[in-house]
Amino acid sequence: MSSNKVFPIHQDYDTFTISTEWDSRRSVTFERTKDCHSCPTRRCFCITLSVLLILGAIAGAVSLGAIYGIPQNQNVYTRQCKTSTNSTGFLCDDRQTCISPSALCDRRTDCSNGEDESTQYCGLLPNSLPENLVFRCANRRSWTYIDKLCDKKNDCGDCSDESTLRCPVCPGWRCTTVFYADCGCIPKTRCHDNIQDCVNWSDEVSCK
Repeated sequence: MSSNKVFPIHQDYDTFTISTEWDSRRSVTFERTKDCHSCPTRRCFCITLSVLLILGAIAGAVSLGAIYGIPQNQNVYTRQCKTSTNSTGFLCDDRQTCISPSALCDRRTDCSNGEDESTQYCGLLPNSLPENLVFRCANRRSWTYIDKLCDKKNDCGDCSDESTLRCPVCPGWRCTTVFYADCGCIPKTRCHDNIQDCVNWSDEVSCK
């Protein structure tokens, strides 16, 4: 007579007994699911593939940078200096020559290595210039160099580079000018010349 063999079956269950304040006891069975054993091969494969893809992308970016070169973000402070007039300027490679902002990209070499006329700074004006050397006009379409501010010339076309807020001191006579290009300030050489420059004629009456 053959005997039946009974093999124990492993069950991932935990049984807990909970007592309540009414002295009733109840056994609660919780099933433990072992996610890490449900499909280990597929999970490991997915993780490994993800890591390899990330590493491959990083390696590819580094390789492209090494082959084609990564554009350097020129820090304005590496080129910042003070000119002889104590205004902000552009420092040449020799670390001694400091030129005015408007000397950049004027088709005349001022730095010994010619960096002031290089495509790095003159390739896409004004965006290729150091930001601290550029003034963006109020109309957002025009720009000028910062050393052109308050020079009695309407470089922007909308007088934002010669506005009274930016240039509170008028070296000539301040008034509401007839010609918009004068930006509210006329040189004193145009006072008392029998030509109306101010709307209220103050350039011919009150100008001193």
